[in-house]
Amino acid sequence: MRRLLDNLPVKATSLGLAVLLWFVIAGEKTSERGIMVAVELQNFPKDLELTGDPVNSVEVRLRASPGIIQQLGPGEISAQVDLQGVREGEHIIHLTESTIRVPFGVKVVKITPAILSLDFERTLSRKVPIRPRLTGRPAPGFELAELRAEPAEVAIAGPRSRVQDVESAFTEPVSVEGASTNVTEQVSLGLEDPTLRIQGNPRVTVTARIRELHEKRLLTLAVELRGGTGSARPAQVEVTLLGPVSVLKRLTAEAVRPYARVPAGGSGTAPVAVEIAPGLTGLSVESVLPAEVQVRPARKGR
Repeated sequence: MRRLLDNLPVKATSLGLAVLLWFVIAGEKTSERGIMVAVELQNFPKDLELTGDPVNSVEVRLRASPGIIQQLGPGEISAQVDLQGVREGEHIIHLTESTIRVPFGVKVVKITPAILSLDFERTLSRKVPIRPRLTGRPAPGFELAELRAEPAEVAIAGPRSRVQDVESAFTEPVSVEGASTNVTEQVSLGLEDPTLRIQGNPRVTVTARIRELHEKRLLTLAVELRGGTGSARPAQVEVTLLGPVSVLKRLTAEAVRPYARVPAGGSGTAPVAVEIAPGLTGLSVESVLPAEVQVRPARKGR
């Protein structure tokens, strides 16, 4: 009881001022004003994603004294939606006067829209391949041999259904215009779906390996038998070679030797290998047709 009587004059004065202020405000003429205010989603679940086209702002019609209504700013008012306990799926939210934060002396008259539909999905994270992009063409006589990104994959996150539809992330274009040597650049990553995000470092290193223009050369050559005697059927194979144009110009048939090793017992099927003479750097065997030959033993003389 003694605590209630402490500072009694001060408490009585404060109460009188509050009552007086209420009568002053109540006695004034009122004005109305519509303000677009942000929708503030509170207690957002960390494992859910908002999908669709959510309403980010609503129009709130306010009533107050002319002095107060003229001083109101959008930052003083917000539509507060509590998402505590929300689960995956569609939820219908009703905005009422109690969900609108307003200063003292301001009354909420109308909210448009007053009903919000929010759709939530589980957050999903997974790795997708990175697709490097190029612009331009190498210098005459050169070509792109290989294009790679380091790292080759990146983790993305977002609404489950959207993440599952993504096939790859892409890079900023890397120019190889007029290049005669390898091109390496650090570039940023992008995703076609703006609702998704990159996890980790959004920059990767893209390397475009440039080489001298390559062509193919087809040679029909006799098969040499090694490790024994006999005959091969067919006796000749078609060897397709791939390599730089400058190397192919120096290539002779004698520099390429297809061979097969005689099987144990002197007969049977044997794969055909190809030996290329030294000095023909960059030359490779693309194919051998047929890839195997039938080895028959040599005929004995009479």
